[in-house]
Amino acid sequence: MHKHKLIELQKIIEEKIGSLKEEVEVSTNVKLNPLYIADRKNEIEFLQRTTRIIQSILNRDIDDRPQLGAPKKRLEMMETIEFENSLQEQVQELNLKLKACNNLRESDILINEIDTLESILGRLADLKYGAETRAIEVANAYNDFKQANHLRKQLIKIQDTKDEISAQCSNT
Repeated sequence: MHKHKLIELQKIIEEKIGSLKEEVEVSTNVKLNPLYIADRKNEIEFLQRTTRIIQSILNRDIDDRPQLGAPKKRLEMMETIEFENSLQEQVQELNLKLKACNNLRESDILINEIDTLESILGRLADLKYGAETRAIEVANAYNDFKQANHLRKQLIKIQDTKDEISAQCSNT
């Protein structure tokens, strides 16, 4: 059964949140650098906000969605594009804040948030285009194999021709 890309992405983000929480717990127990722990906690909060955005998109009332006979796949695509645009806008806003920022700690936090958003965008792209990309890679590999096989045959012909010429030269 086909899963909505945003639901798949949400599960990936929730797994990341879980591993970050474990990391914070371990880091706290072994008394690692407090700034490192604070960065992980900020990342958790940021990822949780992202999952809330996904939930708000997915939980809209049916009345809010276009009803002009739009198929389910089209609605999913529209919701995914909306989420992607939302994240890209956030990245732009954070980049503007980063340019204006004079505080090193704030800059680090903004950079971490930008990296987190770009990572989520990358995961979303993997989910959106993963099957197509794999199909293209398989096709390319198949074409590379065909081309390599063709080159191998040409090389054998050249070798055979060389052997014939060598044999003719030695006979004369």
